[in-house]
Amino acid sequence: MLKNVLPLLALVALPVFAKPVLTVYTYDSFSADWGPGPVVKKAFEADCNCELKFVALEDGVSLLNRLRMEGKNSKADVV
Repeated sequence: MLKNVLPLLALVALPVFAKPVLTVYTYDSFSADWGPGPVVKKAFEADCNCELKFVALEDGVSLLNRLRMEGKNSKADVV
């Protein structure tokens, strides 16, 4: 019985220890390797103890269009 319960407890406990993810919609030149995004990401993650996920879009127009299409169902926490 204990062999059956331990894996279940492990699955339930994993989200408790997972870092929260902050999703940021941005344009691709910000999040590119040569842009400021990687430096900002590293510093922010160290400060907030969370994971920063950039969703890079081609430009500001693409970003706004995506937000309009997603509406209230947007996955973005920050734009």
